[in-house]
Amino acid sequence: MKLQLSVKLAIGSFCTLFFIILVGFIMFPKMITSKVKAMVNLGPGMEIREMFLKVPFPLSFKIYLFNVTNPMAIQSGDIPEVKEIGPFCFQEWKRKVDVTDEEENDIISYLSIDTFTRVSGPGCVSGKVMVTIPHPMILGIVNAVSRAKPGALALINKAFKSVYDNPTSIFLTATADDILFDGVIIKCGVTDFAGKAICSQLRDSGSLKIVNEKELAFSLIGPKNGTEQKRIKALRGTKNYHDVGRIVEYDESPVMSTWPTDECNEISGTDGTVFPPMLLKEEGLVSFAPDLCRSLKAFWVRKTKYDGIPVNEYTASLGDMSKNENEKCYCYTPETCLKKGLMDLYKCAGVPIYVSMPHFYDSDESYVKGVKGLQPNKTQHQISILFEQLTGGPVSAKKRLQFSMPLEPNQKVELFKNFTPTVIPIFWVEEGVDLNRTFTKPIKTLYTMKKVVKISKWLILLASTAGLITSGYLFFKSNQTVSITTVKDFKKTAPASGISTVNGHINGSMIGNEVDKF
Repeated sequence: MKLQLSVKLAIGSFCTLFFIILVGFIMFPKMITSKVKAMVNLGPGMEIREMFLKVPFPLSFKIYLFNVTNPMAIQSGDIPEVKEIGPFCFQEWKRKVDVTDEEENDIISYLSIDTFTRVSGPGCVSGKVMVTIPHPMILGIVNAVSRAKPGALALINKAFKSVYDNPTSIFLTATADDILFDGVIIKCGVTDFAGKAICSQLRDSGSLKIVNEKELAFSLIGPKNGTEQKRIKALRGTKNYHDVGRIVEYDESPVMSTWPTDECNEISGTDGTVFPPMLLKEEGLVSFAPDLCRSLKAFWVRKTKYDGIPVNEYTASLGDMSKNENEKCYCYTPETCLKKGLMDLYKCAGVPIYVSMPHFYDSDESYVKGVKGLQPNKTQHQISILFEQLTGGPVSAKKRLQFSMPLEPNQKVELFKNFTPTVIPIFWVEEGVDLNRTFTKPIKTLYTMKKVVKISKWLILLASTAGLITSGYLFFKSNQTVSITTVKDFKKTAPASGISTVNGHINGSMIGNEVDKF
């Protein structure tokens, strides 16, 4: 039996609708998710593992120094005046060495090495420029001894006169290259007891470069350049994609012992070079920062685009330890918590160094007012991460941190007697990356394919739905119509032979003997 048009249309539309729902709305998204999960892990032979072990491009590393313009006035009690100088530009190459795998526990173990090389370019400042900053060794030693062994301050006072040749201020003037990487010379060829004692401590600290028997050299970034950091163990994510890169052990311990509570000593997050794919924005981006002895969580800000790729923007802050009970464990003591935006690294680094956002951005206003010349700016000074959610990778990131020191009067050290209490900034850094088209092209191709499939499946869905509606209309219309068969009208005409067709039969002629029957 020949099918009606409405039935044919209904069957075709239903089959198309079923196919697009099954393939376009169910199977394709699952296929993409499954493919990403299989690709984003740190197992042997995976492409992401090679990039994780050796980042194939340099990160941008910029340093800004705060040049002190009134050093002698500060010695007399004036508020510091500073002028930012920079950026001093470097390339940062990241690699991991001494790599081992623990198959049973799905763990990768490694040592990280960061190598910095100078670069020049538009906007970059020459490292030969002279800069005046608080002498990190003088200020750092006094602040550290004041906390740990205040009874030794008299000895420190004598040692400064010997080692630094009767200085008139705590400030250092040197080239940016010497301050940052090459090293500022400390003369340790002294013979007095106080001078020899402090030089012995500095030599054994391991943070200074030993030039010769009589000279040491210190720099802000130099000790970190090309140096193996402490061992990290992280999950590879081959068993659970959500665990990829998550640190489970640092310096041979699953937790730290730096802080007074278990919560603050907990190690969580990745090392910042890799994150799990398909993170929900509510989860944030958690990374462990060994230099800060803590994990930091970046919070979702908004949706945006990078080179045409849909991304989520995240930012992070150091919180407010003076008010947030969960963060008070990062204070030097519960009674001496710094105000919003600052963190004391004394327990982490062994020296009272304060970390914050550059120019005290997002910090308590008192810190900004305590130094003249600061100009906090959200665009230039906040931490910013543009994160591609599907593959779990930052496509653009700017990590910015400032390092400062407390400047406080101290009657036991001659150079510190007249200071006005404040926090004086030393320098800030920006570690950044912006993926070029070589690395964004595969991501864009993936999103283009998803977009084409998305548009196609909706068009096909609409078309098949319209087909079903049309077939239903045609079927309904056909059932409402009555078919009438037309009967042909024959003319009643008697033939010439006298034959009558009336009543549907033929009357034969009465001929011959048939007449006699009647």
